[in-house]
Amino acid sequence: MTTTFTIQPITGKDYHYDFIGSIDATCAEQLESLSTVPPESHVLLDFSQVERVNSMGLSLLLKLFEQWEGKSIRVEVQHLNRMVNMLFKITGLGRFVLTEGQTGDAVSGTSSVNPEPPRHSEHDALIHTKTTTSDKLNFVASLQSGQQLTGWYLLNTYLQRRLTRAIHFDQSVDTPDPSTTDLLFAKPFEACLMIRKHGFIPVMRPIAEVDEVVILTRADDDRELKDYAGVMVGTATEGSFVYLLGRFLCDENGLDSSKFTFEFSGNEIKALQSLIRKKCDVLFMLKKTYEGLSSFSRSNVRKLDESVTDFACHLFCVAPHLKAESQAFIDVLMAMENDEQGKEILKDIQIQGWTKPEEGELKMLQMVYDKYVS
Repeated sequence: MTTTFTIQPITGKDYHYDFIGSIDATCAEQLESLSTVPPESHVLLDFSQVERVNSMGLSLLLKLFEQWEGKSIRVEVQHLNRMVNMLFKITGLGRFVLTEGQTGDAVSGTSSVNPEPPRHSEHDALIHTKTTTSDKLNFVASLQSGQQLTGWYLLNTYLQRRLTRAIHFDQSVDTPDPSTTDLLFAKPFEACLMIRKHGFIPVMRPIAEVDEVVILTRADDDRELKDYAGVMVGTATEGSFVYLLGRFLCDENGLDSSKFTFEFSGNEIKALQSLIRKKCDVLFMLKKTYEGLSSFSRSNVRKLDESVTDFACHLFCVAPHLKAESQAFIDVLMAMENDEQGKEILKDIQIQGWTKPEEGELKMLQMVYDKYVS
């Protein structure tokens, strides 16, 4: 199946189109061509030949659908593959999806899959407005796997030397303290929290790096995923994208994730130990952590399913009082690919390089965060 995106009108059907290929940032012009559909029309989009949709593609689709709704155009989408269908539900676009056997008038305004969100404090925290600049910055990073720790200390030293600024590094376990954090490399939802409630500024993200989820069971358990109804599920934390995406994967496999009992271990290695020791039956884990496990640990588990969403990623953020200095951090991180020492550190932290996050990527991630966490 080709990844080049094209739109083909369906013969004999006004405003019915086949979407073909992958929908991403490069599709803006093609999608914009559909904005001329006249008011009060009926638009039907067939996704049977769509291979994937990334976060920028979702953002462009949302913009187009909102334009159409503003012109009283009825929008329906059909024949989505499992992962694209899941992304539509996660981001609130599920209301446009026409399910098999459903008539156009029956398309619901709500998604049938709606996992109960992780619970957080109801009050809004004050925006972090540190005004005094100390000689030392505090850098907090949430590692994607345990093998990266030495590399992050080396990165911290690298930043200090090139910025001629003292920086103290800490590994993040829980959500960082916004009053003492200046630089932050955080998981998707943790980054959203710091952006939304404390004014942190996302400046960089890893190149070609997304947070996907695997669902694991023990190697000696030969059940299929559909057979794990109502079991004990282990994962690191409740307020995480791993937890949400794991639940969606189960729901898309016909399991009711609201019937699970969840055990939150605090980190992924402890959660893995709970699975191996038979304290839980299924484990939701970050795919990159799973891929970094030792051969012994991998031999004790079996993969039941994995996500292919290309949706969320870790973000490198700066505190609001460093906004004026953010370009200096951007320049240093982007230059690492062209520097021998920088290349070695990138290998150690298992990142290809750095790039600026697209506005559409941030918009879709923040939308999911607001829907399920806020």
